[in-house]
Amino acid sequence: MKSRLSLVLAAFVALSPAAPAFAQDSAKLGDLERKVDLLTQEIEKLKLGESADAPAAGKAVSGFAPASSKVYFARPSKVSLGGYGEFTVTAPSKRKQNGDPSGLKKQADLRRVVLYTGYKFNDWILFNSELEFEHAGSGDGGEVRGEVAVEQAYLDFRFHEKIGARAGLVIVPLGLVNEVHEPTAFHGVNRPSVEQWIIPSTWRENGAGVFGDIGPVSYRSYVLAGLNAKNTADPKTDGFTSNKAFRGGRTEGTNSSIEDLAWASRIDVTPVPGVTAGAGLYVGQSDQGDLTASVPVTLWETHAAADWRGASFKALYAEGRIGNADSLNIAQGNTSAAQNSVGSRLFGGYAEAAFDVLTLVEKNKGQSLSPFFRYERYDTQLKTPGAFAKDPANSRVEYTLGATYKPVPQVAVKLDQQWKRNQARTGVNQWNLGLAYIF
Repeated sequence: MKSRLSLVLAAFVALSPAAPAFAQDSAKLGDLERKVDLLTQEIEKLKLGESADAPAAGKAVSGFAPASSKVYFARPSKVSLGGYGEFTVTAPSKRKQNGDPSGLKKQADLRRVVLYTGYKFNDWILFNSELEFEHAGSGDGGEVRGEVAVEQAYLDFRFHEKIGARAGLVIVPLGLVNEVHEPTAFHGVNRPSVEQWIIPSTWRENGAGVFGDIGPVSYRSYVLAGLNAKNTADPKTDGFTSNKAFRGGRTEGTNSSIEDLAWASRIDVTPVPGVTAGAGLYVGQSDQGDLTASVPVTLWETHAAADWRGASFKALYAEGRIGNADSLNIAQGNTSAAQNSVGSRLFGGYAEAAFDVLTLVEKNKGQSLSPFFRYERYDTQLKTPGAFAKDPANSRVEYTLGATYKPVPQVAVKLDQQWKRNQARTGVNQWNLGLAYIF
């Protein structure tokens, strides 16, 4: 018995030093596992590039919306990815303003899916681009059946915070929505009509210029390929029209005619955080050698935006002029009887107010719910050449009442009602529902 007890005690004594050694080995093993996990994460980042830890689409730089700004916050020698999209449902009234049948039907549309791709070469040179797929594809029927288009593709050279150079396919720096056109950045399922038909969003063109920030002042100034006043086959443009003004004269970067150039500039002042006021100007020729008379174009706008404790306000006014509109009408085959004269003068403006009611809730978890109201007044034929009659349908007033709900800042659910009126009494009201996102 004593010999057995002696053997057990001897074994216990012999093994007792192994206990702390085993515990030490276990700690080392756990530390090794953590290091392997960290190394695996780093390998995944190398495989995925900057997208593995890309900045969130929440910050914006001057002239760009949050998703398109991501490359500016990326690390050098890294690719940046971002994007946005929107799905919409529209339900127009069965009756026009005058009581006649509208002939319009309800529609659901994957309006657009957009991918931003950028690359930061170093601290002062970067590339940024925007590729857009509209209406779920591209096929027969033109834009109605969808199209694929490059909306931005440019190089930035930032010599200093106060001045940089930009060249490529750039967005014309006018208005509140043309540059910042991501659907989570504005209220309403549809962009303001003034910023579709007076300032033709998304208006982009081949060009080059300078940009920068000087204290509370930011600016952009570009020399651009001019508009095409007359309809042309190459580049394919519809030219200026009575109801869409300049919109049909955009070449959108496709074989842009540069017989005539244009100059576009804007300046914005932010005196205090949340308050911005500014103005933009576009001037240039637009005949592009296709007309015997020159067609000078001028478009200017002034705008303001303010946010304070959940309340927001936006306002914009724009006015444009088209020189030698009578000669352009003759070249386009427009007649007084058809009332399809190009407007020699056009204007538009809107005011919008919104309030995030969830700012009144102490614990809203980053959500927002913003009822809003927008009033718009615009006319693409405010004035026509003396020999050409105006179409009263082009003098329009719109009211939009709705709400935007954001469960997170990058996702928006929108619902609104639009009342559309014109002097010909042919306006058609409609309901709109939208689902939008950015990343």
